[in-house]
Amino acid sequence: MYHTIVIGAGPVGSYSAEKLAKLGYKVLVLDKETSVGQDICCTGIVGKECLDMLAIDNSLIFKSSSSVRFFAPSGNSLRVWRNEPVAYVLDRPLLESKLVERAQAAGADYLFGTQATDVQLRKEGLCVGADFGGQKKAFESKTAVIATGFGSSLSRKLGMGKITDFIAGAQAEVKINSIDEVQVYFDQRLAPGGFAWLVPTRDNKGLAGLITHKQPGTYIETFLAKLKEQNKIASTKVIASYGAIPLRPLPRTYARRILVIGEAAGQVKPITGGGIYYGLLCADIAVQTLHQASLAGDFSKSKLASYQKNWRAKLGKELRTGYWAHRLYCRLDNRQIERLYHLANNTDISRFIAEMKGFSFDWHSNLILEILKRLAFRYPVETGKTLAKHP
Repeated sequence: MYHTIVIGAGPVGSYSAEKLAKLGYKVLVLDKETSVGQDICCTGIVGKECLDMLAIDNSLIFKSSSSVRFFAPSGNSLRVWRNEPVAYVLDRPLLESKLVERAQAAGADYLFGTQATDVQLRKEGLCVGADFGGQKKAFESKTAVIATGFGSSLSRKLGMGKITDFIAGAQAEVKINSIDEVQVYFDQRLAPGGFAWLVPTRDNKGLAGLITHKQPGTYIETFLAKLKEQNKIASTKVIASYGAIPLRPLPRTYARRILVIGEAAGQVKPITGGGIYYGLLCADIAVQTLHQASLAGDFSKSKLASYQKNWRAKLGKELRTGYWAHRLYCRLDNRQIERLYHLANNTDISRFIAEMKGFSFDWHSNLILEILKRLAFRYPVETGKTLAKHP
């Protein structure tokens, strides 16, 4: 019998498997894809803190970034910079491969092409039912970690609820023309309720994508056509990948013998949709929770409840503030977005961010509140009008 079955071989799942295996536990990782690094819709942008947690070598880094250019609907732009790199664009498929290799080196077993369909609790453990190439398989374990990414029905079947507030994403690899910094586009006609991006990687290639509350397939075609018209990309004949991103956490992320981590738990930045760093932070908490439960010989629901208490204490403020900011942005029309760009330029927000002490790519709440405070102090009436809810 395994000690822990990790369902999902993404970065968060493999990171957890490695940590558990290094503690001496017998771990099995199940993943529905036939091989590692498939079906990925992620830019792979992480901050310095996340990079340190991953402890990867430089071969996985496409490029570092110390600036980003934000575009308003009119095409006007605002460049924000720091004097040192604050974000890193990773080779996302290779990252998954490296984390799998590390977990395997630590002793974790992997079985690809195996989709977990059910988890049955037993008196002394649990049984994970799975589909392996059309054949039914069953795997026994003391505990399970659900790290499937967003969209799995396992948490709902186990009575932990489901995430109903999410946003859709689309992304394609493109050939770029003379673009050397990250570009972000805010335009409610281009990506309703979200934003679009063009991220240079390497060898004159990049990632063009968007997140939106509407049909991502339609909007990614429009966005690619816009980039081609502006001669920023060489062609629109590309293959896009699609995914959904949770905006709020799962109501409950624990059950008897089971924890849920990463996107499956909704541990994602609501502003950017990034989930790697928050997932890793919560994975550390999950591993320690299971370790302490093992030492106590107690995998009860009440014992594992500390996991949710601890991860919410760490990320709760960020998730609440980020979700509030996302909902606020969804209410803005393009005219109001243009006004915010005008206010930001007039208050020299770029220099404020460049000189801000304690700036972090991954922790957004203080930055959001400080920018709004700065805008409101300089232009209280104008800011109030811009952010006012529509009739």
